[in-house]
Amino acid sequence: MRTALFVVLLAACGGGKPPAQRPELGPTGGGDPPVKAPDANKPPEAGKQLDADTIVEAAGAKLAVPKSWFIGQTPEILVVRDPEHELTLGFVAGKAATYKDAMARAWKLASPGFALEVAHEADLPARDGWDQIAQAVYVTKAEDRRVALALARRKGETWYVVTVDGLAGAIDRRGAQLNAIVLDMKVPGVAEESFDGRPAALDAAHLAKFDALAEEARKAAGVPGAAIAVVHKGKVVFEKGYGVQSLGAKKPVTPKTMFMIGSTTKSLTTLMLARLVDAGKLTWDTPVTRLVPSWKLADADTTAKATVRHTVCACTGMPRQDLEFIFEYDGWDPERRVASMAAMKPTTGFGETFQYSNLMVAMGGWAGGQAYAPGKRLGPAYDQAMQALVFDPLGMKSTTFDPAVAIRGEHATPHARSIDGPYEEIPVNYERITVAVRPAGAAWSTVRDLAQFAMLELAHGKRDGKTLVGEANLLERRKPQVRLDDNHAYGLGLFVAIEHGTGIVSHAGNTLGFTSDLFLLPDHDTGVVLLTNGGGANELRSAIQRAFLETVFEGKARAMDDLTAALAREAKSISEGKTRLSPADPAWLDPLLGPYDNADLGRVSLRKKGTGYEVDVGEWRSAVAKYTGQDGTVSVVTTQPPFAGLPLVPRTQDGKQVLILDAGQHQYVFVRAAK
Repeated sequence: MRTALFVVLLAACGGGKPPAQRPELGPTGGGDPPVKAPDANKPPEAGKQLDADTIVEAAGAKLAVPKSWFIGQTPEILVVRDPEHELTLGFVAGKAATYKDAMARAWKLASPGFALEVAHEADLPARDGWDQIAQAVYVTKAEDRRVALALARRKGETWYVVTVDGLAGAIDRRGAQLNAIVLDMKVPGVAEESFDGRPAALDAAHLAKFDALAEEARKAAGVPGAAIAVVHKGKVVFEKGYGVQSLGAKKPVTPKTMFMIGSTTKSLTTLMLARLVDAGKLTWDTPVTRLVPSWKLADADTTAKATVRHTVCACTGMPRQDLEFIFEYDGWDPERRVASMAAMKPTTGFGETFQYSNLMVAMGGWAGGQAYAPGKRLGPAYDQAMQALVFDPLGMKSTTFDPAVAIRGEHATPHARSIDGPYEEIPVNYERITVAVRPAGAAWSTVRDLAQFAMLELAHGKRDGKTLVGEANLLERRKPQVRLDDNHAYGLGLFVAIEHGTGIVSHAGNTLGFTSDLFLLPDHDTGVVLLTNGGGANELRSAIQRAFLETVFEGKARAMDDLTAALAREAKSISEGKTRLSPADPAWLDPLLGPYDNADLGRVSLRKKGTGYEVDVGEWRSAVAKYTGQDGTVSVVTTQPPFAGLPLVPRTQDGKQVLILDAGQHQYVFVRAAK
């Protein structure tokens, strides 16, 4: 659980967009060719391209710059650019009275004449050896698709500032490398808190303290319900439910309550694949097309190279294109979803950087299903493989991919946020977005069931003293496949990390209305499962992981302070966003009414509803309002779950009325259709 400062920054980028509530299976994607970044204020030249990952020294600090990036340096500034020259970082160090002064000096050196207005700025909690940390995001024009931001950290009297200026798509594509450059920076005297060498204390007193912190955090975050299980040395040492299954029914959550687990499903999928490797049904390096001959991508070379390993490693350069199954899922089965991948292509090279693709993981699951039950349809074959190889052997009797089965039993209902912030119950039916990509995130389970999975992982594949999965293939999943930064990597459906000197293996998950986490401390034979019925509850997830670590290792009390600060920033952003909302103005909105089509996302319709207006995607709908960004861009914005804060920008293109949805690497243009 890293305090990813730049993730905080990047989530707030742009002057033309309202603060959207985005789940993990959320609106990012890829596919458009590069667009030139604005160069009105050209920074110093970065002309040397690196032929290997390189440690660059500047002003007493050391920065790890990836292979193929460009650098340029003077005594006052280090400039770093991405391989496509769409993203420029400036690094400046020196004394200054305040972080604002330090940022102003850095921008003067990085981009002479820089004069953008600040959109958001914040003093962040000082952590990991820093004396002060601050961030700023600047107002940019929506049509430029540009991001400008700065991060300033102080040690003693010296401020270390990184400026970032470039295209939103470049940050989406190169975000992991960007985080690594900034967060792996080594400065003398700066060191994070370490738990290395400390035993994990899991006695009743420490677990009671964790219990109290978990409930305090849940209430502070406003999440309706949660369940937690802790395993240690082959036993469940703690399990408890918190809050309610539904805001409407008020039934309490218990350890037997079923939740959707989102992308935590990926770890279960790769366990199934590991058992198939054990059985000789496939290898990690079996070509995908050998198992599913019809599968192909728009890039023939990637199609030919892709193996089972590549589907679950986040290392192929395939970008996230989740909007394609969030907007269009009625009537879609796995076969149709697989066929749609023929239009998709990578935006970075194999192994070059971390890019998370739910569709690729789904493909890995379908391939595994075909190895287990050749010739069956993709969905049933995968379901059968998971039941026979994972759920049944582990005694996971409540785990299923069938929502009809889940809702017949004790289950939590999904909740998502409105534009105002509070959680609202949403129909379980909305969660059908994951059905045709279910190996990546559609399982329903309980903390009691997932505790069995956690104990198998900690026992290196043994259950009740017998080998269920070979240790070699179980641990193959934990080998780093692509680097995120010095201490974080992605394996095969698992994140592997060193947090505060302690090894952690994990995978979290989000759906529209649920958030989950499963993290293991292998050196301490300990694991934690968290399930909640709040969509996008990532601040709570981080707080509970930190609360556990600081409790069992008797570390500094940070969890609640970090959560309180994050929630305050979020509340401020929501409050500021609301001032830019106005009731849907008929004079402005009426001329926009009607259906609009996009080849990838299908049809959306803007229409009147009662005294207001709504957008209807077909699968889901939301009331809308008028939003005026800080840059003056006016958009139609959704105000209700499941996607409150989603902006559609009206434009005229080629003489036609269009609505534009910008998703980082991909810009979706909806063209008005005949009524």
